Amino acid sequence: MVPFVRKAALVVCALAIGSCIEPTGPSARQSEPKIAFVSNRDGNDEIYTMNSDGTNQVRLTTDGGLDSHPVWSPNGDFILFVSTRTGNRDIWVMNPDGTGLRNLTSDPASDDNPSWSPDGLKVLFSSDRVGQAEIYVMSNEGNNVVRLTDSFATDTWPSSSPDASFIAFQGNRNSIFDDIYALNNRTTGVTRLTTASGNDQSPSWSPEGTKIAFTSARDGNFEIYTMDFSSTSTASSNQVNLTNSPDSDGRPSWSNDARQICFMSNRGGSNDIWLMNADGTNPRRLTTNPAADDFCSIK
Repeated sequence: MVPFVRKAALVVCALAIGSCIEPTGPSARQSEPKIAFVSNRDGNDEIYTMNSDGTNQVRLTTDGGLDSHPVWSPNGDFILFVSTRTGNRDIWVMNPDGTGLRNLTSDPASDDNPSWSPDGLKVLFSSDRVGQAEIYVMSNEGNNVVRLTDSFATDTWPSSSPDASFIAFQGNRNSIFDDIYALNNRTTGVTRLTTASGNDQSPSWSPEGTKIAFTSARDGNFEIYTMDFSSTSTASSNQVNLTNSPDSDGRPSWSNDARQICFMSNRGGSNDIWLMNADGTNPRRLTTNPAADDFCSIK
């Protein structure tokens, strides 16, 4: 597999015809934002993509197993996802059109919650291969697997800061509730970022690295929040509720330009994919299928 690197530094070699060209401008994928998401509209969980206005919804996977949690690579050339097609939850990767499928983990344990390193060369994920869920990292080829956390509690849903200095994740280390933590990649120290009563989950780091979006039930139902992040603070400040809806909103994902956040909401009567501005304004519903749509990733 060709290493996943940024477009600006990539020399695209068309091996099939023996030619090699260097990109001179943004690719079509970069100039036209796309959202990957999960839907069970065809009978079981499968991966779909659509335009950022909800048009052109295309099914990518057709396996009898459950496919979920898609994540675009930093350059938009690949999609990570979780699949049970081999009997247990593994981390897979594919091209944006659903071709080129490869199993990266092939482990008898349950591997879940994949995300990319900022350069696309590594994959973060959680796994219960030591008995409880911990955070791991591996190469984008699926080798060189390293365990990053070692806790009696459950650590899941890793998200790297843009400079790769920190990894945000959710864990229940300090209470019966999940909180958001940050792992310092240099010192291996872990800082608890949220302490509210209620579960804080699914962190997503903003592209400029100053904010983390996450899901919280602290106000009685799940909402999308953001918080400021500073490498010198012991806890994150300015935790703001962006959705303020009586329904459930969760699993946020930032657009590459940091202007928008996609998320799941049931405010329309079923689980659907929504998109809003990064400050919470102008929420709009992108999917209207009566089936459940979830786990969005926008690039």
